[in-house]
Amino acid sequence: MSEEQKILGAISKALDEINSVQNCERRLHNLIQILIKTLSVKTCAVVELNPETEFLEIRKSHNLSYRFCKRYRKAIDSPLLSALIWQGETISIPDSKYALRVVEHLRMEHEFVSALVIPLTAQQQPLGFLYVDSDTLNYFTGQHKEIAEIFAKMISACLFWDRLSNELKKTNIEDKETGTRRFDSCLPFLKENFHRSMRMNESYSFLLLDIEKYGALLATYGLETGQTILREVVSRIRLQLRKYDTICRFGADEFLISLPAVNRDDALKVAEKILKTFAESTFSKQKLHVGAFIGVATFPDNASSFDGLLKAVKNALQEAKRKDQYPQIATIDTMYE
Repeated sequence: MSEEQKILGAISKALDEINSVQNCERRLHNLIQILIKTLSVKTCAVVELNPETEFLEIRKSHNLSYRFCKRYRKAIDSPLLSALIWQGETISIPDSKYALRVVEHLRMEHEFVSALVIPLTAQQQPLGFLYVDSDTLNYFTGQHKEIAEIFAKMISACLFWDRLSNELKKTNIEDKETGTRRFDSCLPFLKENFHRSMRMNESYSFLLLDIEKYGALLATYGLETGQTILREVVSRIRLQLRKYDTICRFGADEFLISLPAVNRDDALKVAEKILKTFAESTFSKQKLHVGAFIGVATFPDNASSFDGLLKAVKNALQEAKRKDQYPQIATIDTMYE
């Protein structure tokens, strides 16, 4: 087999990996393995631009230690890196001895003789860069450079698809108005928590919170203020929860709060803390006072099934709305199957 046939075979295999492998991490790993085998490079790294922080971080690598990769976090604070990331200019280092200032900005963990740094982009979006180096002088020229550039394009496609996929998942899971998860997207997770509680013989509580006179607030102050109130309500609630508790939007102005391993008495205390926070706070730029009703239901006190627990907490909320005195919290004694 000729050298050209080997290269075409490697590229074809890389394309197959992109089309057949679903997990982005596995795609990147396989692409790097094919790249280093094809080009016999010393070091290879996919350095990704974090879209939230705009720091460069190593996503996948070859011949770099785990510690180095975890600690690598580089700001785009030099004209060289700026040209690489924002202007998409490839950087070639034929001989590191004569490019010390360039090496200083791009150096990875180990010394090298020559290197090639290719920007990763897709749909005019900067994604990071592909770094490869070698102990051979002037290694990344001609065909070697072309092969690395082809792999950079494939890696760019993987990163871009991964970002699109994550954005799509986020859109499907999150409620845009409040920043919480939607109940339907949260349902499998809640059921898993419930069945775990059954297996572990632990209590599991739901709180169902309804904002008092939310319709009247909307009619008086408008949709924008109403949405602000919802977001601030979620923020206040989260301050009273543990990191493994969950809040999801259950209705227009209702929020379901999941409290794993929490019995009825402790669930009532959480509900009281939430209402106390409401009483001590104002909401939106209008500094409005907002009240709430909370129903409390607990497994195994009120239900023997997940659906039963949902029925129980809904009925507990209705009971809370019938109460005239503060706090507007209610539990029920009924048992649901």
